[in-house]
Amino acid sequence: MARSPVPEALTNIDSAQQSANSDRRRRNSGIFYVVCVLIALLSVAVLAVLLVSIGVQGGGRLTPSLLQNAHSELNPEAAGMWPSIIGSFFVLGVCGLFAIPLGIATAVYLEEFKPTSKVLQWFRGFIQLNIANLAGVPSIVYGLLGLSAFVYMFNIFGQIQVNESTAWVIAGEQKFYQVLSLETGQTVLIPQGDREESKIKVNEPTEGIDSTGQKVQVEIWEPGTPKPTDPDVKRRTVRKGATGGIYSDRGWYFFRLPFGQSFLAGGLTLGLVILPIVIISSQEALRSVPPALREASLGLGSTTWQTVRHVSLPVAIPGILTGVILAMGRAIGEAAPILIVLGAAISKDSGPHHLMDTVVTMPLLIFDWAGRQQATFQELAAAAIIVLLVVLLMLNGIAIYLRQRMQQS
Repeated sequence: MARSPVPEALTNIDSAQQSANSDRRRRNSGIFYVVCVLIALLSVAVLAVLLVSIGVQGGGRLTPSLLQNAHSELNPEAAGMWPSIIGSFFVLGVCGLFAIPLGIATAVYLEEFKPTSKVLQWFRGFIQLNIANLAGVPSIVYGLLGLSAFVYMFNIFGQIQVNESTAWVIAGEQKFYQVLSLETGQTVLIPQGDREESKIKVNEPTEGIDSTGQKVQVEIWEPGTPKPTDPDVKRRTVRKGATGGIYSDRGWYFFRLPFGQSFLAGGLTLGLVILPIVIISSQEALRSVPPALREASLGLGSTTWQTVRHVSLPVAIPGILTGVILAMGRAIGEAAPILIVLGAAISKDSGPHHLMDTVVTMPLLIFDWAGRQQATFQELAAAAIIVLLVVLLMLNGIAIYLRQRMQQS
């Protein structure tokens, strides 16, 4: 009996269609691969052009003086960025100390300590929703928040001139009256004590501190009487009726409320900027921990906190460090929040002297130099960008090294 040719024809048609579909998929896959490669090459080309242009423009300014000197408007050839480098590290340190522990703790609470009560579940969902929304807020908005919350503290202490001493000093400040002595160019400091006058008139001997920092008995010289000639005596002697204004001696631990335009306020503001990034990345790292590890720990009788401390966190640390690296890289390059919180002044010639001192950061210095018309400042801005990139790569390299060590341990 002859076999019907119809099934064979249908089989041939199906094979042809499968072959055509397979060829089309391979062709689309090849096109997609080529497009991805071109996009990657375009991104690398743009980055290369940017780096080459910055290197050509600022390479000649990469000298030791750039890293050692302070900013100078009158002598651009000798201008440097040392105070801004120190200031950036101080601000970054405050930012990390504030955001990293708080962000990791928040992620642990949201992922490991899931509540059973409906009220707490609603509260947890509310926190999660706000964290997701805050991750997309522009950094300049955080700058305005930092200005209100940290610099002025919502004016709950009244309208305070933040660059001056206030009644809300907590620690680290001692007030004196500064009075000129008979020695030319020298002064004596008389403790303010319980007096609150803005000025003092000296008419009788009192205890004080001379220009060498030694405690002395301040003597009074009355016009018309013989003037002392010994330099040591003249250094601690003042004219009768001499007046002196208030002088504040501040230690490194000087602390007041509100924070004012200090590096502490700047660091806390940047901490708000990176806090959502740290929280979200830490949550993702904790979610990647196999559930079997938690179940095994809990099955052996461990508490939730013991499981988190000895099982979840050690496994999630490499992923958490990845998020921290990205967050700190963003923080060190932020200019808008620092510009709002610390202001545009870049005349600092050193790092901060106390907790309430202001600083200059590298992005702020680059912003100022790039906005000037002189070609020298344009070259300095390009050189400062190179230094900022090198510092960022060094920080990332250290963090990646620590992450690799933790993964191997």
